[in-house]
Amino acid sequence: MSIFHNGNGIIVNAAGPGKLHLLTYGPESSHGVGSHNIVGYVETFASGVTRFLISHSHTYNRFAFYWEGNGEAVYGAGESLIRMPVARNWRAATCVERGASFFTVHDVRGEAAKATIRNGQITAFIIPEL
Repeated sequence: MSIFHNGNGIIVNAAGPGKLHLLTYGPESSHGVGSHNIVGYVETFASGVTRFLISHSHTYNRFAFYWEGNGEAVYGAGESLIRMPVARNWRAATCVERGASFFTVHDVRGEAAKATIRNGQITAFIIPEL
């Protein structure tokens, strides 16, 4: 089953302050967005655990992310109980393709370097504590 199936997304749990970086790339030509990638981050200043949701975009086919912070970060598909360490850079980024049921690791430095920077305006969101 696809990771982004039925409203599910990617959940990232991160300890301490830091930045969750996200690269959306491989644009769908049918959506008229041209050939540009989008890269940016969402930042937290919390000293405890912050939960993030990475959502898909119908405009792009590929997603890569990494955690920049002193604490550890783990990720998993929304309903899955399995959690794995988040990548720490674009050289070995955590990646997923739209429609895929598994994560991979890739060097996406070339894709990130040519991306439009949109810090704070990406499809990654902090899940608020209730």
